[in-house]
Amino acid sequence: MKRGGPIFTALTIFGAAAFGILMFAPRASAALGTINCLVGTNVVQFDPGLTFTVQDTTITGEGQYTGCIGTDPAITSGRSRVTGAGKLNCLTSDGSTVEEIRWNTGEKSTISYTFGVIAQPAGEAVVVVTGTVTAGKFKGSTVASPGALLTLDPLACATPAGVREIGGPVTLSLISL
Repeated sequence: MKRGGPIFTALTIFGAAAFGILMFAPRASAALGTINCLVGTNVVQFDPGLTFTVQDTTITGEGQYTGCIGTDPAITSGRSRVTGAGKLNCLTSDGSTVEEIRWNTGEKSTISYTFGVIAQPAGEAVVVVTGTVTAGKFKGSTVASPGALLTLDPLACATPAGVREIGGPVTLSLISL
């Protein structure tokens, strides 16, 4: 019986790499704090929708992270909001986003992501975005967030409305180096 597929395999590899970085980070990194959330989901919307034409696009979204473990044992989960913009289409993304996470403890982390060109065949995105915690809990930590964000209708790329939403599983690692 076949188990998973290329997206599952990619997420497993990215998650293992992020976990390895977290486990072997220098001991001094604990001063800022580290956390690894192994289970998460993100849903991202685009306005205007993604087509095959590169255009200025607004990015908004929401996320949820669970199964979090790290230097602050009180943090076990978080919810996030994402905002950003860039030059996007159904084949590539070039822009930046800000994610604000509210942890189950009530504390917040603000993360800035700047991404170069990310391949997005037919609106699908299997990526590792990296960033920095710019404010709040874990300020100064480096962030890696691998995920597979997919559209349910990749043929929408060829329509005037385009792909308006993608979503799927993600993980999140905040690492103090």
